[in-house]
Amino acid sequence: MQNIQDVDLKSRGVKLRIKCCRSWMGTFSEGMSVEVKRDKEGFRGSWHNVVIVKSVGYDKYLVEYQTLKAVNGSQFLKEEVDASCIRPCPPEIHSFHPFEPLDKVDAWFIDGWWEGHIREVLGGLMYEVCLLSTEEELVFEHSMLRPHQEWIKEKWVTAREFDMTRSSSDMNLKSKDLKIKIKCSGKTSEPKFSKEMRVEVKSDEEGYKGSWYAAVIIESIGQHKFLVEYLTLRTEDESEPLKEMADASDIRPCPPVIDRIDRFKMLEEVDAWYNDGWWVGIICKILDGLKYMVYFWTTNEELVFDHFTLRPHQEWIDGKWVIAFRKKPKVQVKPGLGKLKGQNGGVARRTKFSVGAKVEAKRDEESYRGSWYPATIVRHLGNGKYLLRYQTLETDDETDLLTEEADALCIRPPPVTQQPDIFWPLDEVDAWYNGGWWAGQVCKVLDGSNYTVYFKMSNEILEIQHSDLRPHQHWLDGKWIAAKRGWIS
Repeated sequence: MQNIQDVDLKSRGVKLRIKCCRSWMGTFSEGMSVEVKRDKEGFRGSWHNVVIVKSVGYDKYLVEYQTLKAVNGSQFLKEEVDASCIRPCPPEIHSFHPFEPLDKVDAWFIDGWWEGHIREVLGGLMYEVCLLSTEEELVFEHSMLRPHQEWIKEKWVTAREFDMTRSSSDMNLKSKDLKIKIKCSGKTSEPKFSKEMRVEVKSDEEGYKGSWYAAVIIESIGQHKFLVEYLTLRTEDESEPLKEMADASDIRPCPPVIDRIDRFKMLEEVDAWYNDGWWVGIICKILDGLKYMVYFWTTNEELVFDHFTLRPHQEWIDGKWVIAFRKKPKVQVKPGLGKLKGQNGGVARRTKFSVGAKVEAKRDEESYRGSWYPATIVRHLGNGKYLLRYQTLETDDETDLLTEEADALCIRPPPVTQQPDIFWPLDEVDAWYNGGWWAGQVCKVLDGSNYTVYFKMSNEILEIQHSDLRPHQHWLDGKWIAAKRGWIS
């Protein structure tokens, strides 16, 4: 048997032979619309719409794809496939009712239909679907799904008819993290707090969100609340230490002391002692004399700190302290091409910025599309262009912050926001992730002031804490416009 060369979709010629295991084989005529199963790595198990061009021998056909293009992009891809990889197009089943958990569906993804099952109903006619062949968990709109059907003995059978004894064990509910990522923690383990125990308490007050303050447990009040006495905060008349009730989800044990003898590194996450509490930030500049410039994304400020007023940032996850090993955002900038270009439409006019102004800049790279990064205007270059210095992106050699030319259409001032006490499902938000702000939508409200947020640009769901979210706004014609509640368009 002649070996069939495995060639990548983007680099192959027009024809490619695909071998599949033999099941049922029918007779297909020229011009007939059918579906073809792909067996190539990355597409295994997906079905694609094609048209039969002609028969090319025993049980083989030349087909033309209706959604995949050839390498030159000028015509649809043609290739030879075995009859065992071809089936008629399934009859359309109009599903006016929402799908339910564990329903078998086909999801339209990467120009084909992929079998999977509904893992979770998110609301707003959105679903989290687990794909059978890749075990990926992705989010789809109702219109991008169809009820799954099986082609058995020359007739179409619905999944419910084919599998009347549907059970969760048959659905292969293996957990994976290819598309579901956890930024902070899954479920924060709430330890038992005892009287006179020293702890840290998170503040929810405007202007202090995300900061932690040392306190002592005075007594338990109810099942999940405690009266605490702060060690560094006092009453308004300064006569005594401040006491207040705190929810258990806003209390954590004091982190273990880590003596940091060596210097902190660029873009390393740290806790900075400021205004009688600990604030999480990022090292954005290493200064002389054991000093650092620290950037705080919650307040969009840069402040200078001594080495010994900083500590390595740690996260309280599942009852354990974990040092925050933050993945630094890497931006590949080609020599002479590191420029952000404005898009036609979307923004009616350029905004003028002064030197030293703090701004946010949009990036056009594929993996960064839809994100905005804090930056400072270095100088005006003319013709609506500026030289920017980012506050959370560094050069390839990791020695300095990234400096880049950008069009004014890709720059906006930081939004003026008032963070609500709680976000609700379907709220549009910006989430702080990997050094930038990413537009998303709240899916679920979790315990401990955490949320699951859906990001349409990357089709991902991340778990984000409250202090790393802000209401999403649109910068239009020099004004900030609040986003309307509803699913992202």
